[in-house]
Amino acid sequence: MRDAVEVARSAGWHLRQTRGHGYGRAFCRRADRGSAVCKVIINTTPERPENHGKDFRRAVRDCPHHFADQSSDLNHAHRLLDGADKLLNAAEGLIEGEARRHDSQKAWLRAQELLTEAEVNAAEVERVMDLAQQFDEEARRLTHGSWIAGMEVSGADGTATTYTAGAEERVTEASGVAARIPNQEDPKLVALKGRVVTVKGRITQVKLHLSQT
Repeated sequence: MRDAVEVARSAGWHLRQTRGHGYGRAFCRRADRGSAVCKVIINTTPERPENHGKDFRRAVRDCPHHFADQSSDLNHAHRLLDGADKLLNAAEGLIEGEARRHDSQKAWLRAQELLTEAEVNAAEVERVMDLAQQFDEEARRLTHGSWIAGMEVSGADGTATTYTAGAEERVTEASGVAARIPNQEDPKLVALKGRVVTVKGRITQVKLHLSQT
């Protein structure tokens, strides 16, 4: 029964002790005065304590006011994960852009080497220089697009490292929101937890790329 009382308190219910045989009554703080909805009488010595506790939990679980708050919390958590996804997209774009910039530099160096050789293969030089140009343009496009995506969430220019850190903060907050929701069997909450795991996996992959560069 104590566990049921703690669940009710975490859901925003109040507990008021009364005199007499009953221990007290619990009620949702959002319930209308005089209403019988979202109110439970708690007996000190019920005939079947387990059933009494289950009935109490069921009343808290079915509280319409609680579900309204829970839906708001879930929406907030999803918005946090949306921001985390955008920041990770920005971080991944910057990493890819840096890789393309590195490829461009290698291609330019190779072109210069070919130009200095005694027997210059003009066609090969032209191909490699075209490739270097393509890498350079792709690097610029990825970097610019990633900065725009990152600014939509963070409001400032950043790096792959700062965007990843921002994504991690949002996932941590979203996980906290999910952990505080009493009805852990809510399908929407289950879906949210799955998304948290997915985003955490992306963060791990981005951190791995950053450690290797």
